[in-house]
Amino acid sequence: MASNAFGSFETLLGSVDQLIEIHGRLQTGAGRRHRQDALHRSGVVLTVAAWQAYVEKVSVDALDWIENQVAGPVQGAPPPPHWARASFAFRKPAVRKAIGDLNTPNTQNVRRLFESSFGFDPRSCWVWQVSTRDWNAAAYATRTDDWLRIRHTIAHGFDLPNNMPWIKNSTGQARLTLGLLEECKKHFHRKARLTDAAFSTHLEGEYGHRPW
Repeated sequence: MASNAFGSFETLLGSVDQLIEIHGRLQTGAGRRHRQDALHRSGVVLTVAAWQAYVEKVSVDALDWIENQVAGPVQGAPPPPHWARASFAFRKPAVRKAIGDLNTPNTQNVRRLFESSFGFDPRSCWVWQVSTRDWNAAAYATRTDDWLRIRHTIAHGFDLPNNMPWIKNSTGQARLTLGLLEECKKHFHRKARLTDAAFSTHLEGEYGHRPW
C-alpha cells in the first residue's frame, strides 16, 4: 500500500505524461524542434516539482500520523506518557518549519529533512541495481542532483550544464530529448516509490504499525 502523498505524486506526473503525448504530435512541421525542446524543459521542471511536493506532503502526513499516535494509544496499548506528548508538542513546530524550508529537494536536503525530523535515513533504499543499471546510493544521488542542476538552469534561463556527458549529443552539445525526459520521470518515480516503502517500514519500527 502506498501513501496518499505517493498517490498525489503520480497524479502530478500525469501532467508530464500529457507533455509526452503532445510531443508525439509534433513530429512534423516547421519549428517542431523548438516546440519539442520547450516540452522537454517543462517536463523536467514538472517532474522535479512533483518530487519536491511528494517529500513535503509525505513529511506532513507522517507528522500528523505521529501526532495521532502520541495523542492517543492504539487499541490495547498503554497510553503514552505525558512527557512524550509534551516533547512532541515542543518539536512539532520545528519539523513543520523544516518542511516549509525545503526549497531545493536535492539528495542532501531531503536526507537532512528526513533524518532530523523523523530519524529516517533513506540512503540505503536509494539504489537502482538491475541488469541494465548498477547504481549504488552514491551513483543514484549523483544522478538525482544532476537533474536538480538541470532543473535549476531551466528555471533561471541558463544554458544546460556542459559537464554532464549523458545529456550531450554526438557533437558534444548539451540538450534534452524525449528519451531523457522519460528517463527523468522514471528516475523520480522510482525514487519516490522506494522512499515511500522504506519510510513506512521505518515508522512501523518506531510505532509498531504502518502508517500506510
